Amino acid sequence: MAAYISISCLPLPTFVEGGRVTFEPGEQHPNRDDLEYFVLMFLTKGTLYIAEDDTQYTVRAGEMFILQPKHHHYSWQPMQEETEYYWLHFFVSGEWVQRARPTMLTSAIAVPTLHHYTPTLTLYLPKQASVKKQLPNILPTVQRLFAASQLRPEFGFWQTQQLFIDVLQNIQAQSQEETKLIRLAEGVLRFLQDHYAEKITNSRLAAQFHFHPNYIVRALKQAVGLTPNAFLTQYRMEEAQRRLLNTDDSVAEIAEAIGYQNIYYFSTAFKKHTGLSPQKYRESRTTVPD
Repeated sequence: MAAYISISCLPLPTFVEGGRVTFEPGEQHPNRDDLEYFVLMFLTKGTLYIAEDDTQYTVRAGEMFILQPKHHHYSWQPMQEETEYYWLHFFVSGEWVQRARPTMLTSAIAVPTLHHYTPTLTLYLPKQASVKKQLPNILPTVQRLFAASQLRPEFGFWQTQQLFIDVLQNIQAQSQEETKLIRLAEGVLRFLQDHYAEKITNSRLAAQFHFHPNYIVRALKQAVGLTPNAFLTQYRMEEAQRRLLNTDDSVAEIAEAIGYQNIYYFSTAFKKHTGLSPQKYRESRTTVPD
């Protein structure tokens, strides 16, 4: 049965170590249950008979496979032929799950809405899949990754992590429905950011994107965990904070500039967002100590 590993990508998964291993006929994969890392494998020769807890898998040349951390890994059958694979250990500090279908997860880090960011916060990786077509791109990247990991930390670490992300991008899974929702969410986010000072309703969004408001809400919640109205409010509040600190505009002028015609309503929303009134917020961050 197909399975997917869904990983919250803020923070990003981190490559730890890797290598290439060859087993002769009769040999077995190590028996262990205490590994703290995911194990990503790319089989290039032979057949691997690997079990995770009580589930047995047969991984053939041209396939990828992922073992979960802190699970029991062992061979359920010795190698029948020379078997070779590349392995990469990586660590995930955020939330992750393995299920039959990709599962949207929330980020462990709050993402500001005022700046550029990645809308999709969950990485979906197949537990096991054929990667024969991708291997000509994947294996050279893995080899460069291994070479970079041998450099001094100040030079090799960032290059290694970037190459590891390239590997993950080559194997990530995405359903057609997921892609459709992401594209819609990206369009809605751009629209909200470009028109945040205007009156924006669910009806206006529906007319703009030709989808039912409920579907638009679903797309945005899946992408950033917020409804359009909640995203718009957060974006406006972050813009208000920026203007309060970097301009001499009055509170009333800022309120109007970001789409609030009623200064009292703006002040109430701002205090709910920051815990301070607009004026107190400006004073608390611009006061020069004696």
